[in-house]
Amino acid sequence: MSGTLHGPKTGFGTLTNRRHFLAAASSGLGAALAAPHIARAQGAPSLAVVGKEGWLFPLWDKVADDDAPQVRPVVQVISRAIATLKAAGIDVAMILVPSKARTYRQFLPDSMRVASAVDRRYAGVQAEFRKAGAITADLDNAFRAHAAGTQLFFKTDTHWTPMGAELAAVEAAKAIGPTLPASTRPGLQVSAPISRVAPRGDLVRNLPEAQRATYGAEPVVSRDVVASGGQNALLADDTSDVTLVGNSYMEPKYGFQPILSNQLSRPVSLFWKPNNIGAYAILLQYVTSPGFREQRPKLLIWTYLEVDLTAGPSSSGWGNNAMGSDQFLNNLRQAVSA
Repeated sequence: MSGTLHGPKTGFGTLTNRRHFLAAASSGLGAALAAPHIARAQGAPSLAVVGKEGWLFPLWDKVADDDAPQVRPVVQVISRAIATLKAAGIDVAMILVPSKARTYRQFLPDSMRVASAVDRRYAGVQAEFRKAGAITADLDNAFRAHAAGTQLFFKTDTHWTPMGAELAAVEAAKAIGPTLPASTRPGLQVSAPISRVAPRGDLVRNLPEAQRATYGAEPVVSRDVVASGGQNALLADDTSDVTLVGNSYMEPKYGFQPILSNQLSRPVSLFWKPNNIGAYAILLQYVTSPGFREQRPKLLIWTYLEVDLTAGPSSSGWGNNAMGSDQFLNNLRQAVSA
């Protein structure tokens, strides 16, 4: 990969100022843990699936069975939330992060196969989001197209790599950009790609101690935000008319928000929290925050993980942040109507 300060090139697009851990579900868990590819730490079942060629996958990234009955009510809640935001005058874009296990299925254990229904899941959910009025970006097809030539997820971590985040941001900007008026303020500028080393990923700690040493640091390519026009480049802009709300995939170190700002040629505010808080509580925390009250966005970009599509607001995986669907929707309606 190569590039220059104002227009670094990648396989995904030109970065210029142009417009454009949930806990594993209990269902089927006993059978899954009996499988030999499930790592066990000190005799206890692990949440890491040991794949081929050094790849690890989170146990909750389930791809073997048709989960449409569990996904359907969750998508209905999200769709109602989209409609609530739009009724309050806030446009919505949904960023649905594809499943690592589906994207890199060739590295799954031989005993694991992706069900045909699961392969249709992403497109079906996107269609429901659009029906509810959201802007969507087809990250699934983009990831499938680029996965062989670019490592989009870390081998030993649940998260995407900066290059995966960059591809997602470029595709998101293509969908979002045409819906926005021109901004009077520029987007962030980013550096050319920089080769670095990332520590071994968060899934390694789920392995038996004797196995952990076989998994080391991973090479990674990322970009830095650079100063522009004599001003310090900020990773978040609280006065933007576009706000990105999400989980740890949106953490600045992965670079989604800076690349999105660059591609949209406008500031993009960022509000993120760890995924175990839950997408619903994260959204509520944002719309009840001083930042939202002081600067309501024209467009809210809401991040959701495909692997969480069976986890509604009341999922036990969210711990103390679990809530009933009606409570979530009522709290959202009250916050955005105020």
